[in-house]
Amino acid sequence: MRALHSMLVAAALVLPASLAAQKMAPGTWTGTIAPPNNTAQDATFDVRMSGDTTKITLKADGRVIEAVNVKVESKRLLFTFSAGTTISCTLLLKDDKSYSGDCLDSEGGKGVIVMRPPIA
Repeated sequence: MRALHSMLVAAALVLPASLAAQKMAPGTWTGTIAPPNNTAQDATFDVRMSGDTTKITLKADGRVIEAVNVKVESKRLLFTFSAGTTISCTLLLKDDKSYSGDCLDSEGGKGVIVMRPPIA
């Protein structure tokens, strides 16, 4: 019983640290968006919090698009957006705190997004 109590206390101490890792720094992130079969375009990503929900607005090529279903995990960032078709993105967290990964559209096209955090 004592071992179980010790494990629960240890888990309670680790849990807040893991939750903190699942948040993105608010502010203007910079990077690129490369649509399928196209070259990368400079982009900004306005990241903000609304309660416990992360909101992201993508801005590139004169377009402003709101990401939906944003989910920040310990090593991944997931979201979707619509640009004539629904696009689902899975970005992986890199050692430098940036995210990069693939975005797949509903027609099978694959693009790439890179997001770099704001400079502190």
